[in-house]
Amino acid sequence: MDAYDKAIKLLSIREHTEKEIRQKLKERGCSASDIDEAVERIKAEGSLSEERFAASFLRSRLRKNPEGKSILRMRLKEKGSPRDVAEAALNEIWENEDYVRPLSIALDSLIRKKGKEGAFAALLRKGWKDSEIRQALSLLDSDISECE
Repeated sequence: MDAYDKAIKLLSIREHTEKEIRQKLKERGCSASDIDEAVERIKAEGSLSEERFAASFLRSRLRKNPEGKSILRMRLKEKGSPRDVAEAALNEIWENEDYVRPLSIALDSLIRKKGKEGAFAALLRKGWKDSEIRQALSLLDSDISECE
C-alpha cells in the first residue's frame, strides 16, 4: 500500500491534521518524498481539511469531555492545527454558544457527584470561565423548571 492509500485509509477513520498524517505515514515507513506527494494530493482533492478537523475535534471534545476555550486551543495546537484555523473554529463555537449545552450536561453530572462547589471547582480547573459555568447553570435550571 502506498503513502496515498495509507493517508486515505487514515482519513476514512477520522479527520486528521496535516501534521498527524505526516507523522503517521512516517511511522508506517513511507519516504519523505512519498509523504509530500500524498499530502499534496489529498489536500488538492479536499480529503484533508484543517477546518473540518478543527470543527470535528472541538465537537467531539465538547461532547465527551468539555474543556474551556484555552485548553481546547492548546489541544488543537498539539494536534498541529494552524493557529488561524483553530481560532476561527473556537470563535465560531463561542460566538454561537454551542458550548453551553455540553457544559450544562457535564455540570449536571458533576453536581450530582461533587455538589455545586465541587462541580464549579472541577470546571474551573478544566479551563472554563466563571461566567460560562453560570450560563450553563442557568440553562440547567431552566431545563429543570420546564420539567416540573
